[in-house]
Amino acid sequence: MFFNFGRFYGFGMQSKLDNLLKQENLTLETILNEDDILQELKMSSSKKFADFIIQHPNEYKKMIHYIIDDVQPQEQDIPKYIKYQFIISEVFGSENEKLINYLFDKPIENTQEDIQNPHDDQQTESQPTQEQEEKELIRQQLLEDFLQVLEKDTLIVTTAGYFNKIIGAIIHRRGHDFWDFIIKIPKVITNLFKHAEHKHITEIIEKLIILDTNQEENDDKLYINERSELITRLQKYLTVNSNQNIIVSNVCDIFIELYKRALISLETMPFLRTILFKVPQPQYFMNLAILTQNTSVYNLLNIQFEFYLKIEQIENGKYAVDLRDLYSNLISHLPQALIQQDIFKVAFQTSKGDQVFPLGDAKLSLISFIIQLCQRQEIANQFTQPTIFLNILDLVIKYQSNNQLQILFDKLITVIVQSKNSQLQKLLFQDQAIFIFLIKYNGSQYRKQKPAFQGILTKITNYLNSNINESDELANSINLIKDEWKTYIDELSEVNLKELQWMCGVNPRIKEQANIEPSSPFMPDRLISYQGIRKVESNDDNSINQDKQDFNQIEQEDNLNIQIQTENNEQQQQNQQEFTPIFPNQTNENDNNNQEQLQIQEHQITDNIIQEHDEQYEQKLNELKPEPEPTELIDQNQQNQLNLKYQEQENQQELCEPEPQEENHIQTQEPQAEPDQNQQVLNSNSQMQDEN
Repeated sequence: MFFNFGRFYGFGMQSKLDNLLKQENLTLETILNEDDILQELKMSSSKKFADFIIQHPNEYKKMIHYIIDDVQPQEQDIPKYIKYQFIISEVFGSENEKLINYLFDKPIENTQEDIQNPHDDQQTESQPTQEQEEKELIRQQLLEDFLQVLEKDTLIVTTAGYFNKIIGAIIHRRGHDFWDFIIKIPKVITNLFKHAEHKHITEIIEKLIILDTNQEENDDKLYINERSELITRLQKYLTVNSNQNIIVSNVCDIFIELYKRALISLETMPFLRTILFKVPQPQYFMNLAILTQNTSVYNLLNIQFEFYLKIEQIENGKYAVDLRDLYSNLISHLPQALIQQDIFKVAFQTSKGDQVFPLGDAKLSLISFIIQLCQRQEIANQFTQPTIFLNILDLVIKYQSNNQLQILFDKLITVIVQSKNSQLQKLLFQDQAIFIFLIKYNGSQYRKQKPAFQGILTKITNYLNSNINESDELANSINLIKDEWKTYIDELSEVNLKELQWMCGVNPRIKEQANIEPSSPFMPDRLISYQGIRKVESNDDNSINQDKQDFNQIEQEDNLNIQIQTENNEQQQQNQQEFTPIFPNQTNENDNNNQEQLQIQEHQITDNIIQEHDEQYEQKLNELKPEPEPTELIDQNQQNQLNLKYQEQENQQELCEPEPQEENHIQTQEPQAEPDQNQQVLNSNSQMQDEN
């Protein structure tokens, strides 16, 4: 079975649309009913489909009304109706250039006489026919008819999604012309706000503000004022509808996307800087966050702060803002936000039977926001109360199994220690609350309960203990409870010895730690060279001497084997010299046969001698051999299987070789499997070492 590239990519096959266009009175439904027509309408036949629709504006109008009309089709027609909506939205979503341009530009039509006489100067402009006038009237009303869907009191989510896909393609292709169109019809913006509870509709407002279009830009037509007024209108709408959580999320997501686009293309899209300064200040969003407890508002505070930091790097700080002025009043609201109960979270029952309210993403985003504020010195100096850090500590104790919270807590401590800000460090380490918490919840007694956050607490402890000399506030705080702290560190040393060991004794970042002293717990022990199946359990003098004796014994046995083999070769040469052929005319042939026979005999005799010697040696070892361990039995079974396999190969090879002639008068034996001497010696050495 071969892959049909022609069917998949469309080459080598006649277009389905070409066959349909040959029909008389072709309709939109006939095209949409064709099987597997979507990819063709989006790719290879997109222009032909657009030409057909443009020539028949009524079919274009039908496409629009399939999207916007709330019809109630018959039960048997529902699948077709759903199919029509999907295909039409996909064709527009592929940004069919001809179909989109037709909404704004009158198509150029040449009469038959113009084609026949293109250079006739006396040719007068032909008068439009009644049919052409009707087509032009339909074309002018297409976009307005499509936008009338927003005048409905309610929208189906599916309709809103298809509408968003089509309008998004229109803005990307003809964004400036679309702005010109809606400026003439102000009710379009009003209708968009009317359906702000739909995420698909608020995304259209976002695209209007960003105005990411392929249309050629004109400095005089960037619609800066209109887009800025749209942001101001969003703020007013947000204030009025702050009691509707879904609207708050959708509007804040618009601002978040604006800031994301600005951070990505701040230098290439300078007009975004002007627009984004119309966004409300952080204090407004902090009040809104406390009022609504909405995660999107806290996410907006985080990305807005990132934008203010990024804007300082543009044009030598020309657009820099006073962060202290923007965030100083906001800090006083942080403790209230940390202890606030999320009204949108419902308690659930744990496996232990406890009723627990989930922490929620809003608290995590708030803590991330606090960490960002601590990284700026002018803002960090505005922290005057330790309540913020104590509230975070309470959350860590309450939600011990929340991994994201523990990671943020670790990051907060690291940022404050690295900030070198004495005021922040004094607030964090005040009353030794952090150290008492670590001693209590990561001590030897509490660790027996295996708390979920013991790993991160051990990491924080090691970090603080290794940076005592880097912070005076840290050193002074630990000095006040030095006895308890020392006892805690001593208890934790055994844990560190186990947890800080490299897996398999290999440090993956050994190059970066080349200067670390060997006594450091982060430095792995020296690697032990691989020695086969030997067990290296001690490095005392007895084991070293035993290894030397084993090595000398192996060397003596090898020398003995070589000597025996040499004597056998000399004896075979003497036998060959005494042997004379019976028939002189067969001397050369017999010589060749004799040579082959001697080689076979030489291998067989050598194998027999070595096998005999090994069997004697193995018998001596077995007398001193203790009861084998399970792992050794497995090794012996594997070795026996290998020996049997090797013996079968030797037997097959012998059948293929010529048999020795009787004139040699040398008794031959069946070839035996050659034992693995190195493996046996290593096994014996390991066993003898275990006995020692």
